[in-house]
Amino acid sequence: MVNQELIHRKLTKLIQYLDELKAVQDYTLEEYLDNYFIKRTTERLIQLIVEVATDINGHIIVDEGHNPPHNYYQSFIKLGQLNLINEDLAQKLAPSTGLRNRLVHEYEEIDDQIVFESIETTLELYRQYIKEIKDLVEKI
Repeated sequence: MVNQELIHRKLTKLIQYLDELKAVQDYTLEEYLDNYFIKRTTERLIQLIVEVATDINGHIIVDEGHNPPHNYYQSFIKLGQLNLINEDLAQKLAPSTGLRNRLVHEYEEIDDQIVFESIETTLELYRQYIKEIKDLVEKI
């Protein structure tokens, strides 16, 4: 059985991080590029958003009696395949884990423009994710 209290606590954090990220949306690309505090804050918020969501995914998948996902990407895919969230949404969210990995592990030079351009998509997709997770928890 899904630990609803845990999921709600994590959703509260996710909402907080999205609210903080929304403040960055008001900057132009030039302002963003010229302010390393804003850049690093944005990077960290995106990292935290993805990590909290994948943690939620893992808890739900395991609590529903399934094997844990192999990685962050698969946590979204599996949630969609199990019809726990909309599969199309899961497919759109899964690639955000790649951006998280590049930010955390600095696999390659971080492209500030890509990070900046991901802000709006992150806000949009993760708001939808929150709604679907809330609906799911109410049904379980």
